Amino acid sequence: MAVTVQMQFESAVTEMYQDTFVGSSIENGTTIIQFDLRTLDLQGALGTTAPICWRQEPYHVDIHELSTFHNPSKYRFVVAQGYYLNDQNHRVYFPPELKGVSTAQHMSHSIIRLACSLAVVCGVSLRHIALIFSSLFLIPITKSSIKRWIDDIGAHLPAPEEMLRQLLALIPATECHLDGYYPLGTDHCVMVVKDEHDRILMTHEAASENGDDARKFLQNNWLRVLDTAESSQVDQRIGHHLHRIVSLLDTFETE
Repeated sequence: MAVTVQMQFESAVTEMYQDTFVGSSIENGTTIIQFDLRTLDLQGALGTTAPICWRQEPYHVDIHELSTFHNPSKYRFVVAQGYYLNDQNHRVYFPPELKGVSTAQHMSHSIIRLACSLAVVCGVSLRHIALIFSSLFLIPITKSSIKRWIDDIGAHLPAPEEMLRQLLALIPATECHLDGYYPLGTDHCVMVVKDEHDRILMTHEAASENGDDARKFLQNNWLRVLDTAESSQVDQRIGHHLHRIVSLLDTFETE
């Protein structure tokens, strides 16, 4: 005998559109969570008191979401092209707007962020990321899609100085240390400055972690830290330590 088992599901998207939720179902082994965006307070969002009219028949957009079930999950948004009459009695059309999801990729922002974090932060290859999503979340993703997501996010990142300023604004830095890494398969060094919270503040690709390259990196880039941060965000003792390190590098090169 078949029985019905109810399970709770919560995400940023369900929180955002909780007033438009109309029900859920299972289609071809996929859990469908449906929202009708025509029930939103569109007059308040558009700043009008005119009645909202719908120009055409409604249609739906399906978006993949990370599933905690044993089957894949999708959001189904019921939308339509709408308009209202302004003070001049002219039609003002407004396209349906979906938040928290990508209509171009038909993926939630959670999926895109997770895929990019696995690649950039964890160093997982694109092929393995696609395999993880296919096996664990039952979501078909191609390597080229993940590459496009990474490129798109990277194109909108702030400048390094602005990212550094935001980091120091969150938690001030009182200690820093310099490490030299040699990425596998390369013959160059990547110099990394971290603070006591293990946050990466600066990176620099150099021929060596010693000598002139190290000195230029410390001298030029530390000025960026001091210029970017407020005086209360950086302990001035770091500057004194920097001068000592540069002096040691000068001594080693002389010897």
